[in-house]
Amino acid sequence: MASPDRVLLRDRSQAAFGQRYRLEVMLAVLDAEDGFVSLSALAKYLDVTISNLQGPIRSLVALGLLTPVPHGDSRHRFYLRNPSTAWNWAEELRDQALLDMETVRPGPHLSPSSG
Repeated sequence: MASPDRVLLRDRSQAAFGQRYRLEVMLAVLDAEDGFVSLSALAKYLDVTISNLQGPIRSLVALGLLTPVPHGDSRHRFYLRNPSTAWNWAEELRDQALLDMETVRPGPHLSPSSG
């Protein structure tokens, strides 16, 4: 079951992108220090199934925000984050959701650094 914080992010993602998981994916990709992520690692990090992430990943690739990396012998598909101000907007969406939540429910919540 998703935490209220995740539900709020997914609602914000649905409103912004028409996809429930894209905002979480963008924030997780942004958290990757080197900008490289794999679909399986993202699914594990976000505690969702790979099938939940396939649509958002395809969208991010289509938009040029992620580039698929040739995978050679690896079973895992890797992606490279491309520079874009879209990543800043994802953080802004998250931060605004947190502010909105704080006005409704004061207390502990998803911190900006935990994506």
